[in-house]
Amino acid sequence: MKRLLMKLKGMPSCEKVNTFIAMYLDNELPERDRKAFEKHLAMCGNCHAYFEQYKATIQAVKDADSVEIPSDLVEHTLEFLRSKAQSS
Repeated sequence: MKRLLMKLKGMPSCEKVNTFIAMYLDNELPERDRKAFEKHLAMCGNCHAYFEQYKATIQAVKDADSVEIPSDLVEHTLEFLRSKAQSS
């Protein structure tokens, strides 16, 4: 029912919203998409929780600046995110 309501209101799907997170946090989303993203998060508890966890993870990484992240892990993660964004 919730999916149908969101579709009727013209909001993006949960899958689409998740591809917007990095662009949203970097202030790279066009205003229309930004509003749709925020509206979706306000209505979807699962996406809101995921978004909050995503932000917390980024903050934890920033706070752990003394920890060196292996470059292959960074590249693998970026490759994964790019492939997900392109498949949407």
